[in-house]
Amino acid sequence: MTGLAPTLRLVLRRDRIQLIVWLLLYVAMAASAYSTAKTNYADQASLDSAARAASENPSLVAMFGPVYSSTVGAVGMIKMVVMMAAALGLLTGLLVIRHTRADEESGRREMLGASAIDRTAPPIAALVESVVLSLAIGVLSALVLIGMGADARGSLNFGALWAFTGIVFAAWALLCAQLTEGARAARGLFAVGLGAAYLLRAVGDVSVIRTDGTLPAEPGWESWLSPLGWAQQIRPFAEDRPWPILLLLALSAVFIAVALRLAAQRDLGAGLIPVGRGKARAGALLGTVEALTWRLHRGQVIGWSVGFLAVGLAFGGMGSAIDSLVGNSGTREMLERLGGSGSSMLDIFFGAEFSIMGMATAALGISIVNTACSEETSGRAEYLLSAPVRRLRWYASHLTAAVIATSVATFALGVGVSLTAGRQLILPALAALPAVWVITAIAALAGAISAHWSSVGWVVLALCVMTMVADVLKLPDWVAKVSPFKHVATQPGATVLTGATLALVVIAAAGLIAAAFSESRRDLAS
Repeated sequence: MTGLAPTLRLVLRRDRIQLIVWLLLYVAMAASAYSTAKTNYADQASLDSAARAASENPSLVAMFGPVYSSTVGAVGMIKMVVMMAAALGLLTGLLVIRHTRADEESGRREMLGASAIDRTAPPIAALVESVVLSLAIGVLSALVLIGMGADARGSLNFGALWAFTGIVFAAWALLCAQLTEGARAARGLFAVGLGAAYLLRAVGDVSVIRTDGTLPAEPGWESWLSPLGWAQQIRPFAEDRPWPILLLLALSAVFIAVALRLAAQRDLGAGLIPVGRGKARAGALLGTVEALTWRLHRGQVIGWSVGFLAVGLAFGGMGSAIDSLVGNSGTREMLERLGGSGSSMLDIFFGAEFSIMGMATAALGISIVNTACSEETSGRAEYLLSAPVRRLRWYASHLTAAVIATSVATFALGVGVSLTAGRQLILPALAALPAVWVITAIAALAGAISAHWSSVGWVVLALCVMTMVADVLKLPDWVAKVSPFKHVATQPGATVLTGATLALVVIAAAGLIAAAFSESRRDLAS
């Protein structure tokens, strides 16, 4: 524990802004979901119908899990239970890897190790930060729900579901950081574990779908192999069973114990899983800057595209249940606030989902742009630029990769939706791209001004997400209109090339060009 306190203060200071943003965002999403449910489902008959529709549709069950009760909380929080818990696990996991394996890769960990701190102080500090964030999100969300009139026991169990899911995946990320020899490999191994947990839960839930009008009792055995399946079995606002929390705590303790043992014994920078030497003739495939950039980003492009294709297949399959699930004016208004519009409820649903997935696509663009910043701060860009390579060409290759990757992933989403929806929806999916490119351009321009400003893009994206719940936060109407996603036409049948869309394309192009030239005119980050 020597040096833990100052190390923890350093970790919290580096993340203070994004911690506050994520905390407020999660609390706002919980409040928005419950408030919308109270408005939309005014009687028990509508709740019963929505619960049955959600539990009988395989796509909905695979994405969000079944509904175990026809109460306002159980029906209204369907998207919050599994999907947002997994998103919180992703957030805490990336935070842990950032302050462990990524710091080792950049040399920060070696500098800290030269001071009077224990070898396990940095990983413990990263873990404590994620645990505190998870508990804060869980507790505050529960208190807000109770204040809005939700059942107290259900609210507390819902908050516990979020909190302990974030903790178990933070522990898994801590173990991944000890097993691998690089931050990229650690994130990849962590993503495989998170994706496998989500897939196992989905398979287990879908295997017990009932079509006789009754709600499911127990999931399939596959769900019991997944931490997300355990968390779901807390069943907030239904049976309220807190005992699955013990399973999450036990698994977290195992991950943490193994990770700290490895952290105390391994060499700095080493990992249990060795890194391959690569192909003997790899140099022939990396003869240009563009080829090297593709090599750096190909994993993300392929992974995101496959994931978006799967999400699209699920969204398209939901069409048969949309009318019965959300066939009321309150839900129609809610979907329109999320970006949907149109004459039919199905068109409104697809428009809203394309807008939401556009924000997810922007995360891919920001990630690719920030890779250039990390290459610079780690010193690898300096080696590359010592060759006859222009900085403008190097940075522009990453910006081009961001534009291409977001376009390919969005196209995969549109293909997936079209295959299962039985109609052509590729163009409405692509309509969100101008807004995605604007966010990517903002992140690129921030990184061009200073490589240490890589978090600006994430802050902007988080603010765009918060505009979806501007009415819950009592914000002025103009706040919601600041988001570029409010100015794209993602609903099926709408005119894509509008004046606002063309303006976003021009703004994005200007921002990307300005970023490329700005980066080439300053010194490299030290």
